[in-house]
Amino acid sequence: LTLEERGAIDRMRRQSSFAAKELVFAQGDVAARVFSLSQGVVRIYKLLPDGRRQVVGFALPGDMLGLTLSETHALTAEAIEPTVACSFPRAAFRRLVDGNLAVLRRMNQLVSQELASAHDRMMILGRYTAEEKMAAFLLSWRARRRARDGGAKMVALPMSRRDIADYLGLTIETVSRTFTRLERVGVIEIVPGGVRIADEKRALGLASASPA
Repeated sequence: LTLEERGAIDRMRRQSSFAAKELVFAQGDVAARVFSLSQGVVRIYKLLPDGRRQVVGFALPGDMLGLTLSETHALTAEAIEPTVACSFPRAAFRRLVDGNLAVLRRMNQLVSQELASAHDRMMILGRYTAEEKMAAFLLSWRARRRARDGGAKMVALPMSRRDIADYLGLTIETVSRTFTRLERVGVIEIVPGGVRIADEKRALGLASASPA
């Protein structure tokens, strides 16, 4: 961004704090603002007509939320832990983006990454076993955390077992049993606040297993 564009961003920016379990925005809300997460973790989910919940992702600092072409939000974003986000009026943000080729290229890159991630997740949900799903999730989540937090050995899991179950298409009981099985065979070690990958090779083998 040019200095003028940065100034425009700063003038329209609003910083907001959210407590754990507080909504950043809800499914069906008017999509009035775009959010840039600067601290915390946010779960993104969709409520189905029968009352069930499908978690579609978890946002980390640096991620954008609320980038939709619709006038209302199709998903809900809820803080998992104390969270801070900067937000911008959607209309003004779009006008700024529309006039900046570098920003448009970056936005296209983000969209492409999201599409690739969605494709991988569809395959995992449809074809992988519970152990394979869990290994793929843990390694992917660790990679995302490391890109922001450095090379911590422990994979912090601020989300609940229910969140993981709703993300991987499993039951809470299956998630708990899978954690126990993976620890028993030495693939992971359960530690306070998360897990540690104890056997990197076996975890990678499970995560990259060929669909049946």
